[in-house]
This record gives sequence, C-alpha cells and structure tokens, in this order.
Amino acid sequence: MEKKQIKFRRINTLLWSLQIILAATFLSGGFIKLFTPADQLSRMWPWTTGNPLLVTIAGLADTLAGIGILLPRILRIWPVLTLYTSYGIILLMVVAIIFHVSRGEVSQLGINFAVTLITVMVIFLWKYLRKDY
Repeated sequence: MEKKQIKFRRINTLLWSLQIILAATFLSGGFIKLFTPADQLSRMWPWTTGNPLLVTIAGLADTLAGIGILLPRILRIWPVLTLYTSYGIILLMVVAIIFHVSRGEVSQLGINFAVTLITVMVIFLWKYLRKDY
C-alpha cells in the first residue's frame, strides 16, 4: 500500500473518530435538555432554572449539531454540510462561553473549550483531506 494512501486512511480514521465524539456529545446533550424534567435539569445545570425556552433552543441546537456533524458524510449527500455544521458548533460554543461567563459560571467552561478544540481539529482535517487528496 502506498504511503499516501496509508496517511489518508489514518487521517480519515481520526476525522471520523472526532466526528463521532462530537455527535455523541451533542446528541446526548440535546436528549438531556429536551427530555429531562426541569427540576432534575436545574440540579445538573443551574442556568436552566427559569429558562425553559433557552433550554429547548439549546436542546434543538445540540441535536441538530449531533446529526449534522455525521449524517451528511455518512449518506454522502452534501458532505460539505459537515464542515458548515462545524462552523455552527464553534459559534454555539462561543455563545455558550459568553453566556456562562456572564453568569459567573466559569467552572462550566471546560467542556465548551474541549468541544471547540475538537471542532477546530475537524475543520482542519476536513480542509487538509480536501486539499491533499
């Protein structure tokens, strides 16, 4: 097997792995936000208290992000939508960071930064694969 083909497979495997991690993170977060009773949510995430519309919007955004990061590439229908979803995830994380900082919930930012970093890696790998292969 050619070195270039082996390199492609490794990078493609890494890209798929990162996308699966993001999808699992967002689908589980969306499911929790959409289907967990408000009193249980408020014990897990204090920001949900008194913000039912925001919880629903965040749950829908998370669910769409989880679907959008994988489905276009799996179905091979407009796979570039995965890249656009990645940009949307970064925007979502920036808004989440601003929201948590404004509420003094700095301890909640770790997941936001981790997701942002993984998403930046997905964008970089997508562009790398498109350029070199």
